[in-house]
Amino acid sequence: MGGRGVMMPLKAYCEGKGVRILLEHKVTDVYKNADGRVISARVEAGGKVINVRARKGVVLAGGNFKSNIAMRRYIDPRFADPRIPATGYPHYEDDGSTMIAGLKAGAMFEAGRGEDTPYMHRMFGTRTYGFPKGSKFGRPGIGVKGRRWGDVIFTNASGRRFVREEDKKDLGGYTFYDMALVQPDLVIWTIFDEAAARKKHWSIAEDVCKKGCAFKADTIGELAKITSQPELAAQVKRYNGFVDAGKDEEFGKPAELLKTKIAQGPFYAVRLVVFLHNCAGGLSINDNAQVLDIVGKPIEGLYAAGENCGGIYVGNGMPRGIIPGRWAGEHAARAKAA
Repeated sequence: MGGRGVMMPLKAYCEGKGVRILLEHKVTDVYKNADGRVISARVEAGGKVINVRARKGVVLAGGNFKSNIAMRRYIDPRFADPRIPATGYPHYEDDGSTMIAGLKAGAMFEAGRGEDTPYMHRMFGTRTYGFPKGSKFGRPGIGVKGRRWGDVIFTNASGRRFVREEDKKDLGGYTFYDMALVQPDLVIWTIFDEAAARKKHWSIAEDVCKKGCAFKADTIGELAKITSQPELAAQVKRYNGFVDAGKDEEFGKPAELLKTKIAQGPFYAVRLVVFLHNCAGGLSINDNAQVLDIVGKPIEGLYAAGENCGGIYVGNGMPRGIIPGRWAGEHAARAKAA
């Protein structure tokens, strides 16, 4: 069951109880009374400002901040590069507005997992994420993962290999993303030949790959010129030599993945685009989902759930919203009305 299978019954239940669900409304601030309790939320919609009174409390659950370039620094300064797109575009852009509202109210920011792998995703031959073939919003690209890395090499803007092509989280004290994020201009190419394309059913047709993100040429030399990779031909020759020898002297690609030469034309170059997918940090909360201030004291009337809360990890997606959301709802329901 996907997220829709969980959310639609909840939506129906809430609407049956008289809950109004307002789309395209953004919480940008919260207001406190003289005692420091949050009693209202500032909401922007259609160029207007609406102040919503909150008798029991405000639950901030407005998604994360992966489209907010400045806030990305909270979890990793490398992610502040505006050339790294966020998943979800163009349907939504997580700007962190509700999280900013909590921070302005005195909340403490608490980081999540300290590694880049859970944050990032890779797409091949497209600059958008998650769209099916034929979508008017973007292209799906090709699927290059797992043992399929045995049929490709990754090169940078100059055409040099820069990493071991092994699809695993830890490459020996570093990750694929550690290497990818330091490549010049974040340009990364996936190089393979016709034999691999046929075996893996990879296509660079315009309904699969975005124009300018995938190229094909009869020879490696021609492909190098088309993609401006001056070192590509030498790198492919060197890699094929490793395959013949059964040992990758440069990056140590495992023997079980080092069995296929890039030798049968035509040849392909497909852009690999690194996306920021998940930001694990957020507002610090307690086990009632109350937002905590910078000394760890609950801010009365203010709660956070989903990607707005940090310091906990109960899995990606729905659990991260449902579990703290339930904590918040139960505690707010018991609270004395302001």
